[in-house]
Amino acid sequence: MKIWRIAIVLFATVSLVSCSSDDPDGKWASMIWKAEVPVQITDGIYVVPAKGSVLTFSCRNYSSPWIAEAVSGEEHFFPLRESNNYHSITTDWLKVEINKNKLNVTFESNDSAEERPLKLTVTAGDIFYTFYFIQFANKQN
Repeated sequence: MKIWRIAIVLFATVSLVSCSSDDPDGKWASMIWKAEVPVQITDGIYVVPAKGSVLTFSCRNYSSPWIAEAVSGEEHFFPLRESNNYHSITTDWLKVEINKNKLNVTFESNDSAEERPLKLTVTAGDIFYTFYFIQFANKQN
């Protein structure tokens, strides 16, 4: 029985050592995102026309980020975690997809009289990045 205890202690020690990182928690480099299509940005908020649009961004320093959540007003949207799918969110007016380091955010037409705000948070582990969007309203309503 002593051999099993020693083996378990050695295994635990090796596991802990192999999980260590050169960068302590909270010291990861900030995510760097670049818009791949021309987009209007005002005060850090991406402006989306009422007719809808597809915005594409690429992450310059992380190869496989995923989606943490999206929030619009009081509504929270999450990827299908139960299906182990952390790379897409789909609603009736919004589709967010990440494939490797490319993020596509598709806004359907906003036919309401209200602007639609969107806060989209992506992550790559211990680092997070938040995009802010505002989709204009259809003023004809």
